[in-house]
Amino acid sequence: MNHEDTRVTAPLRAGRPTDERKTEAILDAARAVFFRHGFGAASIEGIAEQAGVSKVTIYNRFGDKIGLLEALVRRQARHMTEIISKANRDAATLEAQLANFGCTLMGFLLEEQHFYFDSMLAIGKQRHPEATRRFFDAGPGTMRSELTAILEAAQARGDLTLDEPQRAAEDLLSLWRGFKDIEARFGVAKMTSRDEIRSHVRRGINIFLRVYRSE
Repeated sequence: MNHEDTRVTAPLRAGRPTDERKTEAILDAARAVFFRHGFGAASIEGIAEQAGVSKVTIYNRFGDKIGLLEALVRRQARHMTEIISKANRDAATLEAQLANFGCTLMGFLLEEQHFYFDSMLAIGKQRHPEATRRFFDAGPGTMRSELTAILEAAQARGDLTLDEPQRAAEDLLSLWRGFKDIEARFGVAKMTSRDEIRSHVRRGINIFLRVYRSE
């Protein structure tokens, strides 16, 4: 992904309340400026200029750059959970539900933008260690909770036998991420097609169900 691709082209989306559109415009601008200049070099002034708002508006809504980064992580997690929830409305089986979750998650984790997010979070952690928990809760913690909820519902139906649903969710997440995430980071190998991602995700699901599916 080229840094220039992150520029905001239409910050105010039609059909949304003005206040919400302004918030989205600020977050779009922050994402673009962070990716283009790096989190450390990015300035509230530059973000405000690109979003077409005042610095005061950004400070009032987000506090500072750390607040903006947390909001970006939270928005990405919300976007992913919305995609998963929409896909799972018509999912007839647990396998289909898990496949929708895994493909959405891995599709994001293997995109170049995820590595930009990771580098920004690392910088944020170094400079503001007190914000680490907020970053976790906004992103990975949210996704773990969403997957745990799916597994708990499956357990209530009698599809799974789980002693600790959250630990089971972590097992499945580990199967999906495996070594692929590391390979992608080093540019050694990368799944580039939806079919490759889906095949990888289904393999993890099959292994998971061998352990946790009810007799």
